[in-house]
Order: sequence, then structure tokens, then C-alpha cells
Amino acid sequence: MADLNDLDRPNLTEEQLWEYLHYDEDLPVARRSVKWAVLRGEIVPTKLGRNNYFSKRDGLDWIASRKQPKVTPPISTASVGE
Repeated sequence: MADLNDLDRPNLTEEQLWEYLHYDEDLPVARRSVKWAVLRGEIVPTKLGRNNYFSKRDGLDWIASRKQPKVTPPISTASVGE
């Protein structure tokens, strides 16, 4: 059996995942945003026994998925000569 990388080891609770993202990775993520991401299924837990656990990679992948596409300025509808 292959050894699990530290990033892939599902040993964090939901609160510990937030603490890792907020304090260790210094990301401006709110506790509530992690909670709602789990409820919406954006962060999928690993079920071990009766508890849900998350890996550090689960949190980092979720952060990467939040990246917004480049926003382009709106096209003006006014004519050039006006």
C-alpha cells in the first residue's frame, strides 16, 4: 500500500480545515464559507466511522476552484461620434 502524502491524509475536521486555510496558509477565508462549501458539496468529506474528515488538499482544491474568470469591461453602446 502506498503511503499517503501529508496533503492527501484526511485527518482534519471541518474546523481544523478552516484553521489550516486561515492560519497556516494565511488565506482570507471565513469559517462560514468553509461550512457552506461543505453543505453545498463543494468540499467533499471522507467518511471514517461516523465522522467526516478532510485533507489539506481538499481545502486547497476548493480554494483553487473559487478562482474567477478574467472580467472584461463592458462594451459601450454609445456611438463614436456622439
